[in-house]
Amino acid sequence: MKNNSTLIFFFFLITCSFSLITQAQEDKSNDDFILKVIKYSHEENSNIPHFHLLSITNNSNRELTFDLLSSVDDSNDSNNKNNQNLIIEILSEDLLRNINSITVSSKESLKFTVKITKHAKARLGSMNICKIMAQLINSNNKKSVKINSYIPNPNFSGH
Repeated sequence: MKNNSTLIFFFFLITCSFSLITQAQEDKSNDDFILKVIKYSHEENSNIPHFHLLSITNNSNRELTFDLLSSVDDSNDSNNKNNQNLIIEILSEDLLRNINSITVSSKESLKFTVKITKHAKARLGSMNICKIMAQLINSNNKKSVKINSYIPNPNFSGH
């Protein structure tokens, strides 16, 4: 009976060790890249468009390619089924071309610009959360940043 208990105990230790190693590898893969906002637009809320400068840094030892995606959540719309408040464009740093993917060399960083424009039918007085996401190609590894965007109501002076 003692041998059986010892065998079960060793099996348990091996399983725990394997689980910890696997988790450490997953955590390491999450550190392969960093997505961050370098400079937020300093334009007044009523001015459009707004340009935000972002960067993606490749911390890995290999070249990585990312899909760049965006979405908008209207914090005033609990259904959020058809948000047409903002138009988000992801552009090259020099603003010359739209991009939907980016390739970053090992240990390098690349900058890109997010252009946020108020839609003609935007709901006035709404707070919107723009989510910019970078997803590693052929992987579930993704990171995102959020940019808040307020669309003021010019008919409300606040006094």
